[in-house]
Amino acid sequence: MVSFYRGIEVSPTGIVVDLGRPVGARDQRIYVQMEILLPERVRPLSAIARPVWFVGTRQAFKFVRMSDVDRLNLAEHVDIAAIRDRVVH
Repeated sequence: MVSFYRGIEVSPTGIVVDLGRPVGARDQRIYVQMEILLPERVRPLSAIARPVWFVGTRQAFKFVRMSDVDRLNLAEHVDIAAIRDRVVH
């Protein structure tokens, strides 16, 4: 099953996504295979994650398996976003 959700918070260790609907029992899998699309990357990052918590339409995941290269790319994305945020504000 393939689903597309919007990431609202991301770090090298996990992600919070908005499902656009209330989180239900079918969303409570032990592990989830993720592909994370970043605007500055050509190919998606790949990760295996486990659910940590959920509230309303949001669900948090902890990355349990991700290549070192993908984790580094994600850390760079977070750094770039933080710099952009400081420049804008």
